[in-house]
Amino acid sequence: MQLALAARDFVHAIERYRTDSTREHASMGEREVVALGHLYVHGPLTASELAAELSITSASATELVDRIERAGYADRAQHPTDRRKRLVSLTEYGERIVAAVYRDLGEHLNGVYEALSPEEQRGVDTFLTTASTALNHRNHHTDPPPPIPPNGGTEPATAPVP
Repeated sequence: MQLALAARDFVHAIERYRTDSTREHASMGEREVVALGHLYVHGPLTASELAAELSITSASATELVDRIERAGYADRAQHPTDRRKRLVSLTEYGERIVAAVYRDLGEHLNGVYEALSPEEQRGVDTFLTTASTALNHRNHHTDPPPPIPPNGGTEPATAPVP
């Protein structure tokens, strides 16, 4: 439980930092910030795909895309293989804003990370990667993921003790 609460605090700290940093570069709400981040990482998405990423309705996603398009952060274009769909992508301006936010965040996190020993850094890397994989697997599948081997796979996995 303590780990889950610490992870919650970390995620909220990142969200607050990202939102505050974005407001320094541009004026937009948190949902818009998160949407731009998804477009930055994943590239062009349909409004439906963006809705799924943000866990919002298609109608809410359409309204959000309208707002970020009006503000000049994103554009809609014809989907290359399905003429019924439109892709939302960042404009050059939108990319600059999002890159600045993540650059600022990265600089702050790198300062903490670089103060760790190489062994501690490997532990952080392993934990973040395996935890993200396990959570993403749970979110996309009904079966539980296989056990994650300790030490990044250098030791055999064991069944959890009930």
